[in-house]
Amino acid sequence: MKKQLVFISLCALSVSTKIIAGDLFPKEKKTFSLGAKTSGMAGDGDVLKSPKQVIKLNLTQLALRNISLQYEFGFHKNFSVALGGSYLLPKDIPSQLFAPSSNGSGYQLPRFGGWAVTPEIRFYPGKKVKHQAPHGFYLAPYFRYSKYNLNSDYVNIDSTSGAQQNYNVTASYAGFTAGLMIGSQWLIGKHFSIDWWIIGGGYGKAKFNIHAVSTDGSINMSPQEQADLRRDIQDNIGELGSFGNGEVTIETTNNSATATVTGLPMTSIRGFGLTLGFSF
Repeated sequence: MKKQLVFISLCALSVSTKIIAGDLFPKEKKTFSLGAKTSGMAGDGDVLKSPKQVIKLNLTQLALRNISLQYEFGFHKNFSVALGGSYLLPKDIPSQLFAPSSNGSGYQLPRFGGWAVTPEIRFYPGKKVKHQAPHGFYLAPYFRYSKYNLNSDYVNIDSTSGAQQNYNVTASYAGFTAGLMIGSQWLIGKHFSIDWWIIGGGYGKAKFNIHAVSTDGSINMSPQEQADLRRDIQDNIGELGSFGNGEVTIETTNNSATATVTGLPMTSIRGFGLTLGFSF
């Protein structure tokens, strides 16, 4: 039994690691012609009154079944703040990676999903004589929290007796990253925007958690068997705990085992994205 839980834990761990201050309102320049003011048109030095708020949808992420939205507000001619959220719709892991064996044992269609929240501040360099933020080339320091989940049933069939044991395995990989992205945004007319996320990336720390539990009542470990199981899991994943100065915590019950590793490295990749937005 304990060898089976160790094997299940290591398999799910492998899946997860693979998948794993200027003026706010500049004064309007006035020109005079025959004693009358001109209006409705911008001269060479005039600031165009562009929208300050944009709600955007990332089109490139839709192909990955990831719904990614962002709200941006320009509070200064060179600065804006933005808040993004994304939700990766649960999907099956490709069968080339995990599929039941010919006798029906192993992982049964694992599913993978996740979500992320990303606040950022954008700096639009330049004098901004005509177009103010959020229009133009920008640098965007950001902070992100993301969490990814794996869920699957697991079937073990004893090669000698043919007895079948059923488990449910859940794993998560969650943490914070901080980084920088560069991009360019165009406000077209009064109510349309195109935002090109050129490239960016971040680094941080994360926690990995895996839980395996018997679902058919066939497992009932004694306190000594639980102690042996904890020791076996520690021996097998102890090296992971030292990776990135992480710490390993292991808990067991009479029919389950849970391992948590903290302090693991985490990266975030942003860029190569195209968003369409509504500006106002």
